[in-house]
Amino acid sequence: MTRHPSSRARLTLISLHDLSLPPTFAADFVTALIGAFEREKGQAIGHSTRVTLLAHLIGQEMRLPQETQKELFFASLLHDIGGISTAGHIWKRLTEVPDIFGQKTDFRIFFHSARGYAVLSRFPTLRKIAEVVYTHHEFYDGSGFPQGLKGDDIPLLARIIRIADTTDIILRLHEIQNGEEIKSFLDISAGEEFDPQSYERFVSLLGRPDTLPLLLDENLVRERFREICLSMTDQYYFSASDSLNRFFEMAAMLIDNVTTVGKQHSLRVAEFAEQIALSLKLEQSLILQMRWAALLHDIGKVTSNRMIYTKSEKLSDIEWRAIRAHPEKGYETLNAVSGLQEIAFYVLHHHENYDGSGYPEGLSGEKIPLASRILRVADAFEAMTSERIYHRKRDWQMALRELRENAGKQFDPRIVDITVDAYQIR
Repeated sequence: MTRHPSSRARLTLISLHDLSLPPTFAADFVTALIGAFEREKGQAIGHSTRVTLLAHLIGQEMRLPQETQKELFFASLLHDIGGISTAGHIWKRLTEVPDIFGQKTDFRIFFHSARGYAVLSRFPTLRKIAEVVYTHHEFYDGSGFPQGLKGDDIPLLARIIRIADTTDIILRLHEIQNGEEIKSFLDISAGEEFDPQSYERFVSLLGRPDTLPLLLDENLVRERFREICLSMTDQYYFSASDSLNRFFEMAAMLIDNVTTVGKQHSLRVAEFAEQIALSLKLEQSLILQMRWAALLHDIGKVTSNRMIYTKSEKLSDIEWRAIRAHPEKGYETLNAVSGLQEIAFYVLHHHENYDGSGYPEGLSGEKIPLASRILRVADAFEAMTSERIYHRKRDWQMALRELRENAGKQFDPRIVDITVDAYQIR
């Protein structure tokens, strides 16, 4: 069998409308992605959620146009995307090094905004947001980083996020009782750090009796944040399946960076799975969904202790249970996003074995979704042909023989036949 050329050009012509994605999809997916990365020991941290809520309230107080509010929403949600690492999220490091001088000398902190810019500027629809992310640690007096911008040279939305970001850190560091206490902490650096106009509007907000309870009650934060999400009702940022596909590829890169030694694991799994699906002559919409499931199949790993995935020592029973839970964690994350239910279902079952010995539900044979059976083979083949902490990289012929040996056990025999035919060296 001849390997098919990449079908991406054809797949990405599919209309998002044909995929039945809701108007709030961009807001919902970015919220789920950032929420997954901000979990620590299974608990939601909510740093970016509260920063987004605070920034939105300031934007409302300043009467920003709705389109500008949308830019502020996504920039706030994504402002720390460059701070994702195996060791944890940048928000914790910021609470440990709250002063500007320490932050400038801390490598992770200093470069996280530039890294966020590098990630987001690849997308034409996100370039304005990338600029805001790049400058959200600039100070109004020019003493911030990474460029030392001053005054109105700093984008307005970055100046708003600067206030919201610092306020969230203060709320995490101190037992705040009233709005005056927040103001007293902020006033220490107000003349250096904050845009006077934006800060004045925020101080006005703090004077209202309903503001502080809203910020301190996690249930109220989530409720109000959800209301804001529902107002983000257009698909500009993911205006075509091509841009959405590339955003999923970016998400896969971030996932792999903190959970695998092979930094392109999920992208390679997606390419292998796509080749198999093309050989099966599946519908293009299903191939696209399966590609996206492959790109996101390991998202459940980022919600637990990520250090597990880089350990060379023998894992404990607790650590093995955490690893085996990642399909369910991935399902929970993706199933919460309207429009991704099918993809979530494929992710849930991508570690089921054909003979019923897999997890999480022990499904067997054709009770396992076809897309999940394809992912099972593609995931294993990629792992075998890549360097791992726990094994040396195999050559392709050896990996194909191992697929053959496990056909009917771990893998669907028909999918193994197709994979061997596609990738064997002639």
